[in-house]
Order: sequence, then structure tokens, then C-alpha cells
Amino acid sequence: MISFINTNNITNTYAEETWIKIEVTEKIPWGKCTPKGTPKEWQPQMYECNIAKWFWAVTVMLGNMIKYFTYIAALAWVLYIIINGILYSMWWAEQSFKDESKKRIKATLTWLVLLFLSWIILNLIAPWIYK
Repeated sequence: MISFINTNNITNTYAEETWIKIEVTEKIPWGKCTPKGTPKEWQPQMYECNIAKWFWAVTVMLGNMIKYFTYIAALAWVLYIIINGILYSMWWAEQSFKDESKKRIKATLTWLVLLFLSWIILNLIAPWIYK
């Protein structure tokens, strides 16, 4: 969970970069994060992080690209399975339809499993991508 708490510019004295303060539930690896208060029983630990403006924009852009690529890839692979299922049902016209479509369906299911594994790994490493 990311919520902007202060968008006042903080100037870094050694690099003259502009920083944004955000409040997150987990530490951001490249951010300068400090714990904010003590969490209640039902709340996660909150952190206040300083993020460089330009880096935050790049991170958001890459996260959106990854998110939409996985959605589009999953949709394309499901449609590909449907098309090959139709070809598989036409085995009576030619036997090669059945064999080829069966191979393609297995390969597509393998890629879908890999896609969802990458989704799980990304949620563990960088959960803010899919939020």
C-alpha cells in the first residue's frame, strides 16, 4: 500500500535531486526508509520513505508495463488455447490437426504456468507492481 503523505520537495544537499516522501507498508530497497510509529495489532508496520522523483517515475512506468504485459499475455494465451481446442475438435477432417493442436495446447499451458509463477515471484519481490 502506498499513500502519498507529503509532496513537499526536499532537496538533497549532495546531489541536488528532488525527493518525495511516501508512506508504505514494506521497505523499498532503493528508498531511504524509516519506521513510522509502532503498529497496532491489526495493522502492518508503516515506513516513511524518501524516493527520488525521477526514479519513482521510472519505477511506476516499468511496473505498469510489466503489469499490462502479463495481462495481455495471459489473455492471448487463453485465446490461443481456445483456437487450438477448436482445431483439436476438427481431428476428423485431418489427423494432423489433432496432433499439432495437442502439442500447441501443452506448450501454451506450460507458458501460462511460467507466467503465473513469474507473477507470484514479482508479488514476493516487488508487490507494488500489481497493486
